[in-house]
Amino acid sequence: MVTLLLKQYELIRSSRGVVFDFIEREMGEDINTAVPAFDGKTIRYLLVHSANTYLHWLSCFAFKQEINFREDISFTNIDQIKRLYAEADETVANFLHHFSGHLEERINSTLSSNRQVSASPLELFTHVITHEFHHKGQMMTMCRLLGHMPPDTDVIRF
Repeated sequence: MVTLLLKQYELIRSSRGVVFDFIEREMGEDINTAVPAFDGKTIRYLLVHSANTYLHWLSCFAFKQEINFREDISFTNIDQIKRLYAEADETVANFLHHFSGHLEERINSTLSSNRQVSASPLELFTHVITHEFHHKGQMMTMCRLLGHMPPDTDVIRF
């Protein structure tokens, strides 16, 4: 099953690569432009937020590791954001290999709000990838609102 999930994650990375290429080629500084329709958030903010989500759920929650959330203002260009995602990619690979063979086993942990949560590795993996795609859709809408026509960023591109 882990082999399948790793292949699925490669498709996700490919889709993310289309987003990164588009941002690098077309967006320029507009990734730092606040979009009123999105509560003044920026594309940069959503990119960093999505990477933080991978790191939080897979490192902090599953592995009980201490990490600091990255502030989006610390990332001034797409190359820095790509390096953050390289860290997320490594975390995903380590996570899937570590939990290979017991993807349904429950992991119990406490969130920063002191709320107890129980989730399986499969649920955590599903959460982080769907979370990224949710925000990717928002980012593509933000691109349009900023006057840029984004490419097809789905896993299957037409």
